[in-house]
Amino acid sequence: MKILILNHYLGTLGGVEQNIADVVPALRARGHECWLAYGCGSGREEEVCAARFNGVFPCPELRDDGRSREGALAAAFEQVAPTVVYAHKLPTVAVLEPFVGRTRLVRMIHDHDLCCPRHHKYYTFSNRICHAPLGWRCWLDLAFLRRDRSKPAGVSFQNLVAARRELDRHRLFDALLVGSRFMLDELAENGFPPNSVRILSPCVNLPQQPTTPVPQTRNLLFVGQLIKGKGVHLLLESLAQVRSPFALRIAGDGNARAGLEAQARDLGVDDRVEFLGWVPRAELESLYREARALVVPSFWAEPFGMIGLEAMHHGRPVVGFAAGGIPDWLADGENGLLVAERDVAGLAAGIDRLLDDHALAARLGARAHELLRARFSFAAYTVALEAVLAGEAPATHHLHLSGELDS
Repeated sequence: MKILILNHYLGTLGGVEQNIADVVPALRARGHECWLAYGCGSGREEEVCAARFNGVFPCPELRDDGRSREGALAAAFEQVAPTVVYAHKLPTVAVLEPFVGRTRLVRMIHDHDLCCPRHHKYYTFSNRICHAPLGWRCWLDLAFLRRDRSKPAGVSFQNLVAARRELDRHRLFDALLVGSRFMLDELAENGFPPNSVRILSPCVNLPQQPTTPVPQTRNLLFVGQLIKGKGVHLLLESLAQVRSPFALRIAGDGNARAGLEAQARDLGVDDRVEFLGWVPRAELESLYREARALVVPSFWAEPFGMIGLEAMHHGRPVVGFAAGGIPDWLADGENGLLVAERDVAGLAAGIDRLLDDHALAARLGARAHELLRARFSFAAYTVALEAVLAGEAPATHHLHLSGELDS
C-alpha cells in the first residue's frame, strides 16, 4: 500500500506523534510506503521524524482550519497517488472532501475534541463525565465559551453549530478508529453506526524485558500531567484516608502543581508526598522498580490511558477510577483494582489493600505483564492496523481483558 498519513505536526510532541513514530517503521518493514502531509513542525526532532517516511509534505491547509488555498495537499495527493489516506490530528477534515471516492479514507480519533467543545468530556459545574451527544446540553453547560487569555474578559466564543458540522463530516470516512469502548460509545451517542467504527487500542512499541519483582517497599507512583482532569487532587484526598504507611512519588508537572502542593500540606500528607516534576524516561524505570503500585486517579474520561500499559510493561498493578477507557485495560482483580468513578473512599481502600497485601500486589503485577503481552502486543496492533487501512478488517471489535475478541 501507499499510505499518506495526515497530521497537524511533524516531530515529537505528544501521544499522537509518538503513535505515528512507532507505527511508520513497522508498516514500512511490512513492505508499505508511508508518506506524511503535515501542517507545521513541532520544533522537536523534526528531521529525525521526517527520516522515518518515504517523504514529507508541508501543507498549510492542515494547520489553519483549511483556509489556505495553496493546494499543497492536492499536490501531495497527486504525487503519492495513495492507496489510503490515514488522518490523525487535524483542525478540520473539510480539506479531505475533494478526495472522497478517489481513495480509501481512515481516521484515528485520539481524543474528545471532535465530540466535546470543551475537549475534556465532563460537565463544568458537577465535574461528572458527560455521556450526552454534542447538542443542546452543550449550551446549558456554557460550552460556547472557551478560555482565551488574549481577550480582556479571558474568554472567547466558539460556534457550536460549526462544531456539529465538523463532527458530521466524519461520515465521509470509510473507517474510524478509536482506542476504547468509551470512545466507540461516544460516537454512537452522536449518531455514528457502531459498524463504522473500530476499536484499536493504542499500543506502544516497548522493548520486551523481564520484570522486576514487586518490592516490599510501600511506594506509590503517579505519572502524568498535573492538570485538573488527571485527578491528583482526588488522590491526595484519598491518601488522607489511607491507614497504611505509604510514600507517594508524583512524576510530572503542570499548571495545577502549586495548588496540589498546598493541598497536600493542608491535608497533612506533604511529608509522605514527593513532587518530582518532569522526569526523563530513563529515570522513570527506577521509579517503577521501586513502586508497589501505580495510581491512576483520572476523573476526566481518559480516551484510553496509555500509562496503564506502561505499568503493565513493568509488571506493576494499578489502582484507578473506572473513567473513560480505563476499564478497557484495567480489570478488577486481574491486573489491579478498579474503583468507581470519583470514589475517593474506594480509592483509599484499594490503596490500603495493595499496601497491606504484598502477595496480592505481586500476583496482580505478574498478571499485568502477562496481559500486556497477550492482549496489547504491538505486533498484533500493527497487523490489525494494516488490515483496517487495506479495508480487509471487520468493521468493529471489542477487546476484553478476561475474554476473547467479540466481533
